[in-house]
Amino acid sequence: MAAASPLNMQEIGERVLLLRRRRGLSQHGLAAKAGVDVMTISRLERGDKKRLEIEPLARLAQALGVTTDHILGIEPPPRRTRRGAEQKAEQSELFPAAVA
Repeated sequence: MAAASPLNMQEIGERVLLLRRRRGLSQHGLAAKAGVDVMTISRLERGDKKRLEIEPLARLAQALGVTTDHILGIEPPPRRTRRGAEQKAEQSELFPAAVA
């Protein structure tokens, strides 16, 4: 069996930073929401963190609304869903009787 490739902590930190910014959270806000020390997030985003335990990883993923696999770069980012009027307009075009 082939050995798994090592995780790229720099890329993991970049993904956390991008996700945090997309959700409009500060490092302190994410730390509070995830129950993780703000220095963990800061070091992770800077690429200074050499490893990340499973529990903080899971908490960050939950707070950011993604899977741990996404943060680790194993799966692609979740697709954005359309909401509200845009989705209803499309449904009414495709299924006019069902949206009435």
